[in-house]
Amino acid sequence: MRKESSRKADEVYARLKKQIVMSELLPGQQLVELELAGTLGCSQSTVREALLRLQEDGLIVRQGYRGTSVSSITPTESQIFLELRTMLETQAARLSLKRIDESALTALRRIVEEIEAAAANEDPYAVFEKDLAFHMRVFEIADLPALVPVLMRCSMYNHRNKISQTDKPRALTETARRHRKIVEALAAGNADVVEEVVRHHVVSVFGTPEPDAAPRRAEDLMSESMREVFAYIAADEAGFADPVTLPPADGRKQFVARSRKWNQIDARRFAIERFVIPANPLARTEGRDVPAVRVKTAGSQPAASVLYLHGGGWTFGSPETHLGTMSRIADLSGCEVVGIDYALAPEAPFPAGLNECTWSWRWLQAQENSHNTQRPWFLAGDSSGANLALAMMLDLRQIGEALPDAAAFINGAFIEESNSESHRLFGGGDFGLSTARMAWFWNNYHAAGYPEFARTRMFPTEADLNGLPPLLVIAAGLDPLRDDSVKLVKTLAGTSTPFEFRQHAGVIHGFIQMYDRLPEARQAIGEVAAFFRARIA
Repeated sequence: MRKESSRKADEVYARLKKQIVMSELLPGQQLVELELAGTLGCSQSTVREALLRLQEDGLIVRQGYRGTSVSSITPTESQIFLELRTMLETQAARLSLKRIDESALTALRRIVEEIEAAAANEDPYAVFEKDLAFHMRVFEIADLPALVPVLMRCSMYNHRNKISQTDKPRALTETARRHRKIVEALAAGNADVVEEVVRHHVVSVFGTPEPDAAPRRAEDLMSESMREVFAYIAADEAGFADPVTLPPADGRKQFVARSRKWNQIDARRFAIERFVIPANPLARTEGRDVPAVRVKTAGSQPAASVLYLHGGGWTFGSPETHLGTMSRIADLSGCEVVGIDYALAPEAPFPAGLNECTWSWRWLQAQENSHNTQRPWFLAGDSSGANLALAMMLDLRQIGEALPDAAAFINGAFIEESNSESHRLFGGGDFGLSTARMAWFWNNYHAAGYPEFARTRMFPTEADLNGLPPLLVIAAGLDPLRDDSVKLVKTLAGTSTPFEFRQHAGVIHGFIQMYDRLPEARQAIGEVAAFFRARIA
C-alpha cells in the first residue's frame, strides 16, 4: 500500500512541478490540498507529500493559516540565482576534468542526444529535464553531491524565469547545441575553454533567437489535431464574408451559420428549456425581456447551476450558438447551465449587455431563493463573455449581492491592447481571430463612449480583484488574446483571490467550441467541469 501511495505522490509531484516550471501555475497562485486531491483523483495526504517535495525544491511556499502558494519570481532573486548557478556550473566543470573518462563522456553524449530529440519535438519541458540531468551528471563526475540540491533549485528558478518571459523566444535547438559544445570542450580537456562554454550556456538561459531560423507557418505551430480542424473550418467557411464588412444583422446570421457545426447535439440526451427573464423594473432606462436557455442532462437532478455568458465580440452570438459548449459542460459537471441572450453592440453598446447580465444573475438568484433551494451557482464565459462575467462579479460585489461560488473564464478579452506579444505573434489573421477584427469588436462595444469612472467595468483587470471566488482561467496558445489571460492571472497573483491557470498549446481562439473534433477542447471543457464539480458539496 505504501509503495502504491508513494507512486501516486510521485505522479502528483511530477505533474505540479511541470505546471509550475512551465508557468501553467503562476507565482502567487494558491494551491488548496483538498481541491488538488479532487482534481488529481488522490488523497489529501498524497497531495501533502507532493507539496512537501515541491517546498524542498523552492517551487512553493507554505505559510500556515495563509495557505500554500506558488513561489515568486523576482528580478533580484533571478539575478542572484543566475550568478550562483554560473559559479557552481563553471567550478563543477573544471573539477570534472580531473575525473572524466570515456564512459562519462559517452553518458553525457547520450543525454545530449535526448536533449536534441526533445528540441526536435519542440518540448521545452523535456529539454529542461534533460538539461538538468546533464548538469547533475557533471556534478556527479566532479564528486559534488552536497551541491546537487543547490544546483536543482538554481536551475528550476532560472528556467521558470526564462519561460515566464514570454517576449523572449526559447531556441530549443540552440540549447541542445550548447550542450554538445560543452561535451566537446570536456573531451578536449582545456579547462579555460570548458569554463567559457559553460558560462556562455548558463548566462544564455533566457534564450536568443536562432539567427538562421526561418519564419514559421501558422500550421506548423498548431497541434496535429488543430491543423486538421483548421483545414475543416477553412473548407466549411470558404464562402463566408469578412463580418466587419457586413451590417450587424447580416453578420449575426452568418455567425449562426458558422456556429451550426459546433452545436450538433443529441436532443434525446439533453433537456432544453427556453424561457424569458423579465426586464429589470428598476432600470433607469426602459429595459427589455432577456431570452434565456436552460440545459441539463435528460433525467438528471442537477446539484448546481452555471450561468454561461457566450462570446462573439459583444456583437454576435447567443445561447443557441453556444448550445454545444453549454451542453457539454452540463453533461460533464452534473450542473444545469443557463445561457442568456444579452443585448448586443453596436446597437446596444456598453453598458447595456453588462447590465442585462447583472440583472439576469440577480433574477435567477431570486428565483432560486423563492424555491428555498441552496445549490451552488457558478459563472462561466468565453471571449467577450469572459469579460462580461468578470465585470459582472465586480458589479455584484459593488452592490453587496451574492457572488458565484466559482467562475471560469475561457479565452477572455480583458484588455484593449494590440501590441502584446500574443497580438504580434498571432494577430495577423492566420490563426482565425485577428488584431484588426478584435479592434472592430472593441469599437462596437464602446461605441457610445464611457466615463472614466466606469473604465474598470469595461476593462475589469484594472479593478481591485481581491475577494473574488475561486477562478479558473483558460487560454489558447495561438490566440491573440492569450496575453489578456496572462495579464489577468499575473494581477490575480497579487491578490487574495484563489485561481488556477491552464494554457492549451497549439490551439486557436474559439477552440472551446470544437468539442466533437478537437481533443484539446474536450480537455478544456473537462477542466471546467472538474473545477465546478470539486465545489459541489
